[in-house]
Amino acid sequence: MSGQEPNSQLDDLLRQGIEAARAGNKAIARALLEQVVALNPQHEKGWFWLAAVTDDLHEKRTCLSNVIVINPDNTRAQNLLARLEGTPLDSVTPIEPPTAGAGHARRNLATGAGVVAALVLVIVLVTALGGNGDSDKPQPESSTSSGVLTGLEPTESGGPSALAATPLPGATTQPTRTFTPPPPTWTPVPSKTPIPEIPPTLFPPPPATLPGQIIMRSGQTPGDPNNQPIVLIRPDGSSPYTLTAPNTRGHAPILSPDSSQYAYIRYAPGTREFLLQIDNLQGTDPRLASSYWTGNPALQEQESPAWSPDGQWIAFTAQGLGAATTDLFRVAIVDRRGDPAQLERLTNDDTIESWPAYSPDGTRIVYAADLSLTALGETTELRILDLTTRQTVTLTTNGAALVETAPDWSPDGETIVFQAVAAGSSTADIYRIPAAGGAPEPLITSDADDIQPRFSPDGRFVVFSSNRTGNWDVFVYELETETLYQVTYAPHTDVASDWSR
Repeated sequence: MSGQEPNSQLDDLLRQGIEAARAGNKAIARALLEQVVALNPQHEKGWFWLAAVTDDLHEKRTCLSNVIVINPDNTRAQNLLARLEGTPLDSVTPIEPPTAGAGHARRNLATGAGVVAALVLVIVLVTALGGNGDSDKPQPESSTSSGVLTGLEPTESGGPSALAATPLPGATTQPTRTFTPPPPTWTPVPSKTPIPEIPPTLFPPPPATLPGQIIMRSGQTPGDPNNQPIVLIRPDGSSPYTLTAPNTRGHAPILSPDSSQYAYIRYAPGTREFLLQIDNLQGTDPRLASSYWTGNPALQEQESPAWSPDGQWIAFTAQGLGAATTDLFRVAIVDRRGDPAQLERLTNDDTIESWPAYSPDGTRIVYAADLSLTALGETTELRILDLTTRQTVTLTTNGAALVETAPDWSPDGETIVFQAVAAGSSTADIYRIPAAGGAPEPLITSDADDIQPRFSPDGRFVVFSSNRTGNWDVFVYELETETLYQVTYAPHTDVASDWSR
């Protein structure tokens, strides 16, 4: 993401601005976000959120245009700007921001009925956030913003780009999606609106008494949205600790049952491989899982590790040499003798296996089976493999009505939670189903993506990740009280994948 270096003051202003927007305090949100882009005119996310809280059409166009100038690959900003213009996407041309003086001259806060309308608008905007899983931006609709900018008037000819837009210096004058002009130079005049203490977030922080540790991928890695440093954190969001070495990144981290080791899928940029790696929490014993079996059989696309309750095995998925799909494997990690029996292939079929999770007694594994190659349309079901008999039973049988993945078993063995996308929806929600079989029921839903649920060690809570705030953050849900807590607030990506004691 361009122009967004780590800065605690910027991070605090951005977080407070987002919280104010979500709470409906648009004037406060605008004042805070203006400070963000004033301190860093290349702050992509600051401009995007400023577009979300502004009610003036010209201002909204300018903010979204600045997002595209900073990051020409921001397809959400391109789509929103195209909708504002009523033009095809390829016809969108960035707009030169006006001067600060012009913006200051037009600043006029709404009052009375205008404030009510503004609050209604921001609620609509914020509840429309979310979208696909690789985005961390809000989704402002084609309404307008709060009166900070000016100088953008329709051209006499009207048409697809009916704006008096002067390209930025160095920018091409031809409509294009791949132009790379310099970043915007407009610096907003700080708003005269007083900034009171921001009210508490809609989602309170978790209690400090929550047990165990949460492991997640966390950070900002431009050009690689699915791999970050691996970070350990307390369930209340305190004491973050980066486990991986500098410049090392990956995903899907898990903790050993005794919390002395962790494993994750490490991204090897040189060969562009995904490899299962294990290390202790001090980072002094890194080793590849392939070191535990002899012959180094070619297992490509190693993914989705899961530690057995006794700590002796790690289940994972991989694609064997010559195989058309990924299968389920497990490797014994009690020693490094290189015994061939330490690697076992658990499935060998035409389905695409993913996301294994052990039952609390270690005798079964639940996993997602993608049947797309053997069925019409997108069809994914949850299956349970008995490790003693090697028999498989299908847990869900709803076809394309619900596309399931990322299951996890409750500590009492009674319930399985998972993420799924219902037919007709573009976002994932959290569901649960009895481990003995039954009908899935929604557990955690929103207009955004809610993914990768994992039970707490005591089974009273579920940790998951969501972009419901406009950013990928970690949340905790209390099952008994149905209370939602927010664990992380940083402007970078946080996605949790395990909660261990």
